[in-house]
Amino acid sequence: MQNQCTVALNNGRLNLQVKPSSYSISCLLEFASRENPKRAFLFLSKVLGKYIPCLPSKMRKTYVDLSQTITLEGNCLVFGVAETATGLGAGVADVLSGKSEHHVYYAQTTRFDCAEPIAFNVFESHSHAPQHLVYDISENIDIETITEVVLVDDEISTGKTLNQLTQGVSNYLPNLKRIHWASLVDWMPEKTETVFSDLHANVDILFHSLLKGEFNFAQTNKKAIELPHLTASGLSKAVCRIDLGRKGATIGKLNDCAFYTPEGKQIIPQELSKSVAYVVVGTGEFIYQPFLFAEAMESAGIDVLFESTGRSPITQGGSISKKLKFYDPGNKANYYLYNLPEDRIPIILYENKEQYIHCPLHKLLNAQAAILGGSV
Repeated sequence: MQNQCTVALNNGRLNLQVKPSSYSISCLLEFASRENPKRAFLFLSKVLGKYIPCLPSKMRKTYVDLSQTITLEGNCLVFGVAETATGLGAGVADVLSGKSEHHVYYAQTTRFDCAEPIAFNVFESHSHAPQHLVYDISENIDIETITEVVLVDDEISTGKTLNQLTQGVSNYLPNLKRIHWASLVDWMPEKTETVFSDLHANVDILFHSLLKGEFNFAQTNKKAIELPHLTASGLSKAVCRIDLGRKGATIGKLNDCAFYTPEGKQIIPQELSKSVAYVVVGTGEFIYQPFLFAEAMESAGIDVLFESTGRSPITQGGSISKKLKFYDPGNKANYYLYNLPEDRIPIILYENKEQYIHCPLHKLLNAQAAILGGSV
């Protein structure tokens, strides 16, 4: 039996039909309005650690639960879709690696221009920042041995983005046999899934999600929506790390992380005070290692939530109770931090010193900041 509901937003109504699923809408989703002329609505995940602060343990549970729906039959490459699903993708890769006898590796799409060889491009038509880059990972991973790919996104609406990724990896990986489309929420009708499966007859496509349903959006406000000034709509030239998935990585490399103050002193998450509450903030595509830091804090009995900054412009109101906009000179664009709790001490985590130097967020919040150690 399907569960139906309607969500009123600034520019229209979302009409949802949810099929029997392992998770409910109330467990997974809130909703918001985008400042984006291509798509006026946004599904806000409550378990992703992006726009809504979340317990690390809840994030980990979704990594485990989504991974339990996937069975691997060979060596696997897990792809996280930037920006929102980089942490989710790495988390799924981590769980799959722990429960599979096969080798599991991780890679991600990115909007950072790293001047590295590119395998292929993906264009996300509805996004404020449509172009994704997929770099050649063959320096770090033997692509000849990969027979399965898991494409991970936080939600699938039309399937067009993962369809392009499917085409790209099918052309790039010579011995690919199966592709898994994995998401927290899948809004595609079964007939759409059949269409995509038929388009790629050379591989088997399997679909996995925690919540399955369909939706339509009825626009009621005809007022034109425009992208805000200085929206991060293009590729970024900011200095970024290429050893965390942008060029492919082992799970051991992803999990081997330590954070240091700008002065070089290591911050041990388990040694932070238990007498105060914290919110750990990841930055942009850099989500998984900050999540691990927050998870270690929670495991040590510290009161902590996790969220991350993003480049997506969202209208304040409803489930977006707070909105902090700041200009990032490194990325030459505005970034945002949503729903930051006022009663928690923020810890901002950066992937390298260059991004720490350019980003003003820790200064705006008078927050503690730390930088991921290790080689780039």
